[in-house]
Amino acid sequence: MNLDESTTVTGTPLGFVVHPGSPWVRVTWADYLARFPDFAGTREYPPCHRWFPKGSWPASVSAPPEGSLDQESLTALLRVLADHSEAGEETRCYAFYASLPAGGDFDCTHLWEGPLRGVEDLISEKGGHYDFSPTNIWPADHSWFVWTDYDLQGTKVSGEPGLLDALKSDRVLECVDWQPEATDRERT
Repeated sequence: MNLDESTTVTGTPLGFVVHPGSPWVRVTWADYLARFPDFAGTREYPPCHRWFPKGSWPASVSAPPEGSLDQESLTALLRVLADHSEAGEETRCYAFYASLPAGGDFDCTHLWEGPLRGVEDLISEKGGHYDFSPTNIWPADHSWFVWTDYDLQGTKVSGEPGLLDALKSDRVLECVDWQPEATDRERT
């Protein structure tokens, strides 16, 4: 029996995910979690599996990827970063891949320099070598910083208030202000 022909994978994908096309529509975390009004996930940790109900994802929902932005989020993020960078899409920036997103290469440093518009070209879906969006992206002037952890389902962006406000108001990006919840140990 060929399981690929007779089953559907509903787990959490690793790496860069492209939009699957019609009839699929994007669902925000807030919309998805609204389906579970009695669920109160823990916010003790950054965005990860603990924010969602336990169990398998429904076959009708493609889970958010771990360790990488998806195609729509990365494109939107790069657009907002360009709008808030002095040289726009031509802003010189660095893109770093940690060992696991770099294919498990623990022997080499995967740090690239180029224009902001070229970040997506590093991803295999766009002809590059990597199956993930970069772990870190930052401009030469250090005016902002993007961090995507391999084990999480969220990306942290640091920068000036105007940039953060633009990210929060973008129609594609779903942003949350996350602060760790105090644990019982910290409360005592």
